[in-house]
Amino acid sequence: MNQRKTIGIIGGISPMSTAVYYSRMAMEFNGMIGGLNYPRMVISSVNMADIHDAQVKRNFREPLRIFINAITDMPSADFILVASNTMHRVVRALKTIIDRDILDIRDVVADAGLHAGFHKVLLLGSQYTMEGSFYRNYLQEKGLEIVVPNEKDRCALNSLIYEQLCRGEVNDEGNALVQDIVSRNAQKTGVEAVVLACTEFSLLKQEFCIPSFDSTELHVKAAVQKALSL
Repeated sequence: MNQRKTIGIIGGISPMSTAVYYSRMAMEFNGMIGGLNYPRMVISSVNMADIHDAQVKRNFREPLRIFINAITDMPSADFILVASNTMHRVVRALKTIIDRDILDIRDVVADAGLHAGFHKVLLLGSQYTMEGSFYRNYLQEKGLEIVVPNEKDRCALNSLIYEQLCRGEVNDEGNALVQDIVSRNAQKTGVEAVVLACTEFSLLKQEFCIPSFDSTELHVKAAVQKALSL
């Protein structure tokens, strides 16, 4: 096995998407190395309720404290992934505190979009991700023009994420909701692609009228590449 770095994952936000991270990372690694080879990775799973309560209260010091403790619990990890788009809100602060590299999901999303030649993209995720500046501004600084859905659609997506997907509930109604939002925005705004900036969206059928970028899939592939690099 040629793995040079151990992957550390802060998970549990939600457990559903963390399971996707684990399984896809194992398959991505095995597809590259072959045989019975799977990656060395450690997961520190936090309590989503604690994170969500802090988000609602706009208390971002608490998730930061939780993440620092989670990283402390993974001393063998050479670099860290936060398995949540929304909680990248605290990654900039986290990078100034810990002494290990963090593979930022926003970097891999922006790089993929720009490499594909897209300039104007639809950003879908939790309300915190779509409405906060931490994600939109980051992608804009990289060179992407960002469009977000209207308030009604943002609320509907947020409900889908927290009331269904985070509980492992996936149905045709949820798939249709996301497909409809993408279709309407593509027609009205001229977006060239959609960024699925919620790790739980990896549970959905990704059948859209425009190209899509699954942040989870991109994060996983980047992590495996990093684990194999010098």
